[in-house]
Amino acid sequence: MTGDYIMYYCCKEHIDMAIEDIVDYYALPPIIDKLTEEEQLSTTCKYCSDKALYRVDK
Repeated sequence: MTGDYIMYYCCKEHIDMAIEDIVDYYALPPIIDKLTEEEQLSTTCKYCSDKALYRVDK
């Protein structure tokens, strides 16, 4: 770990991947937040181009 802060925005289909990436990087369970409707308008999934529904971080 280099001190970088990792946060992923993801759709429902890819939330498992985001959780796995955070656990692999930090070896800690992630915090999962559902995005507000306003945040969803301008945010896309890290793994595809669909609208992001969740923020996953440590």
